[in-house]
Amino acid sequence: MISNTSTLWFRLAQFDITLRYRNSTFGPLWIALNTAIFAASVGFLYAVLLNQPIKEYLHHLATSIVLWQFLSATVVEGADSVINAHDLILNTKMSPASCVFRCVTKNFMILLHNLLVVLVTMLIAYPNVGLNFPMFGIGVALLIAHATWISSIVSVVSVRFRDVPLITASAMQLLFILSPILWTAKVLPSESLFLVFNPITYMIDAARTPILNGGTDYTSVLVSAAIALLGSLAAYGLYRRTQHRIPYWL
Repeated sequence: MISNTSTLWFRLAQFDITLRYRNSTFGPLWIALNTAIFAASVGFLYAVLLNQPIKEYLHHLATSIVLWQFLSATVVEGADSVINAHDLILNTKMSPASCVFRCVTKNFMILLHNLLVVLVTMLIAYPNVGLNFPMFGIGVALLIAHATWISSIVSVVSVRFRDVPLITASAMQLLFILSPILWTAKVLPSESLFLVFNPITYMIDAARTPILNGGTDYTSVLVSAAIALLGSLAAYGLYRRTQHRIPYWL
C-alpha cells in the first residue's frame, strides 16, 4: 500500500513537470536555464553593489537561489496543494498527505535540474575545491524535511482558512529579503539578529556550506536538524488531528 501510494505521488509529480514543459524546445532544461539567467544577471550587479569578488559571489548566489527556490516553491505551492486536489481527495482514496508529497517530489526534481547551474558556478569559482558530498547530502535531506513539514502544516491550515496561501506567499517573500540569499553573511556582524534568530539561515547554510568551500557548518546542521525534528512532530500531530476533517472543509 505504501509502495503504491509513493508511486502515485511520484508519477503525479512527473506529470506536473512534463505538462509544464510539453512542446517546448528545451523541455525541462528551461528550469536550469531560467536559474542561470537570473543568477548571471543579478549576480554581476550585486557583486558590484556589495563589493564582492564576482566569481565567488556568483557561486554563492546560484547556490543560494537554487536551494531557496526549492524551499520557497514547495512551501508556497504546498499551501494550495490540498485545495487544488480536492476532486482527487473527495472522489478517490488519495490522502491529503499525498498531495504534499507530490508537491515536494515535483520541486525536488526541479532542484536536481538546477544543480547543474550550481556545478558550473562551482567549477568557475573554486576549480580546486572538492564537493563535500556526504554533508551536502545531509543538508539537502534536512532541507527536504523542512519543506515537507512546513508544507504539511500550511496545507492543512489553508484548507480551513483560505487566506493562508496568500499570507504564506507574502511571508516567503519577506524571508527572502531578510535571509542571506542575495547578500552574504559577511556583510553583517556574526551576532546580528538577522542571522542568529533567522531559521532560514540555518536551513540554507546546512546544505550550502559544503558546496561553497567544501567545509561544514556544524552549528547550522545541528540547529537545522533540531528544527526539522520539532517541526515534523508538530506537522504529524496536526495532521493526525485533522485528517478526517479535511474532506468536510474542502
